[in-house]
Amino acid sequence: MSHSALFRRHYFAVALFTLLAATAHANTLTHAISGGRISLDMRPRYEIMSQAGKTAAHAFTLRTLLGLSSKPIAGVSADLQFINVAGIVNGYNSLTNGKTAYSVIPDPRETNVNQAYLQYAGVPGLRLRAGRQAINLDDDRFVGNVDFRQTPQTFDAVSMRDRPAPALTLYGAYVWRIKNILNETMPSRIFLSEISWLPSPLLHAEAFGYWYGNQAQSTIPGAVTCFLPGGPQVCNSGTVGARVQGTLPLGGPLHLPYDLSYAKQLPYDGGSALVNAPYYHLGAGVALPDIWLHADYMVMGANDQGSYGFQTPLATRHAFNGWAEVFLVTPPEGLRSLYFTLGGTVMSTHLALLYYDFHAARGGMRYGHEWDLSAIHHFSRHWSAGVQYAHYRRVQYGVDTQGAWVFVTAKF
Repeated sequence: MSHSALFRRHYFAVALFTLLAATAHANTLTHAISGGRISLDMRPRYEIMSQAGKTAAHAFTLRTLLGLSSKPIAGVSADLQFINVAGIVNGYNSLTNGKTAYSVIPDPRETNVNQAYLQYAGVPGLRLRAGRQAINLDDDRFVGNVDFRQTPQTFDAVSMRDRPAPALTLYGAYVWRIKNILNETMPSRIFLSEISWLPSPLLHAEAFGYWYGNQAQSTIPGAVTCFLPGGPQVCNSGTVGARVQGTLPLGGPLHLPYDLSYAKQLPYDGGSALVNAPYYHLGAGVALPDIWLHADYMVMGANDQGSYGFQTPLATRHAFNGWAEVFLVTPPEGLRSLYFTLGGTVMSTHLALLYYDFHAARGGMRYGHEWDLSAIHHFSRHWSAGVQYAHYRRVQYGVDTQGAWVFVTAKF
């Protein structure tokens, strides 16, 4: 056989192998996509925000999340989710539209990729993710995706969750970029770690460390602030702490939920030496299947100079310290919150009434107090609708603020 004939035969064999491999790969990819799941989440919402000294804001927005999750192949899957926030009534300050005469409603119009990540879950108990993803740890007190806002907060990160034993969970992540609620991206150097032990409903113990490093070279709208003078890195901090929570039976259907937390915050990655503050939270209540009452005492402490208060830069902050969002940034003298929650469920409607009393953690100044009310009715597992209201009354801090929300949620 001539060299040219041998070459043609080898070339044909290689080409055939390449074609078969590409066909198999294409079939695998097609199978992964066709066997996947499409999700649709829509939330139209009308929001009113009134603050003393500002024109009352009115926003009617529609959030649409469209997602595709592939079928796992050898434990590997892909998730892609698009987001669109449409503005129908735009009489508000979104922090990016220049309408500074209005009260703030940080829900700008946008279209973007909300999540896009690869996941490996081929080993029992292990989950690895790489790419843009939502991260919600525990009750979102320190790390969350701020789903209350029309644009959630997502993270460009690699993350690992492992369960080496039934009661033990380990979590770790590195975040190199944040996409915040204003659709702004911020370069970061963030490390997240948790060790969680859950031997029974009576006890859930965990230790955690969160290191927040803003790497931006200039101020980015929506980035965390802390009242300290300086550049974007001055508020960078590391937080280390522990939490113990659970539910104790009191006889029959009556239970006692409890929650104890402590953390310390110090400078990290160029943060100011003035970043030095403690945090602690004590909570307990009584609960029946359809009604509960809870009391909480939360202190976000201050440094010795009263110039820096404990911050939670990655948290779902709307869920804590009042829905009027007066305390999204902790005042320099810190924040001491005493609050009570009465909740219940009546005919598939979740009801809640909250009262807050706010003081400075250092010096004892009375900031103000707030009432929050919520009613959310679940028509089915796909449809729900709700109304919420918040009213902050100033004593010595902030301004009188009222907010109201009417919304419908559809998830498919």
